[in-house]
Amino acid sequence: MSAEPFSPDDLPQPPFETARLRLRPYKLSDAAEVYAALDLHPDVWRFDPGHPTTLVQRRAIIRHYAALHDHFGFGPCGAWLKDGTFVGQGGLNPYIYDERDGTRTAVFEVMYKLARPFWGQGYATEIARFWVDFAFRQVRLPVLKICPVRENVASVAVLQRLGATFEDDWLDETTVIATIMPPPN
Repeated sequence: MSAEPFSPDDLPQPPFETARLRLRPYKLSDAAEVYAALDLHPDVWRFDPGHPTTLVQRRAIIRHYAALHDHFGFGPCGAWLKDGTFVGQGGLNPYIYDERDGTRTAVFEVMYKLARPFWGQGYATEIARFWVDFAFRQVRLPVLKICPVRENVASVAVLQRLGATFEDDWLDETTVIATIMPPPN
């Protein structure tokens, strides 16, 4: 694993494909479809963000994801079956992680969310596995940190399948800290 920093110009460009899915950055024209799939069913938004999102907020999220793509050369993407059916989303998302020693570190998380009809079919793992591989092979990130809600057992199970290690979140007892390290050379 190279420790040299990545250049956004050297990254592969979307759309990306997995065995069953096509991943690409959202377009603003996707907003209504994505809103209907991810923001209306309470099971889907229960843990993230914990409340329903409006169509106006969904458009703002899409704009934010586009800004991440512009800045980093990658970011959260929509996921469609190869027949064009929207399944969910996933990607690498930056955030500031509060370390136990009081310092703050910029890290990336692998994120994923599925429309309710696609739960339990392996799509979340397929999406997350693609982005973990992208994080370590293409971007050469040193680590991924994810803080899922402890009660979100499906999300925690996805991270377990990806080889994450877990510890209690020292700031929030409702979440756990999952760490994924790059594979050995």
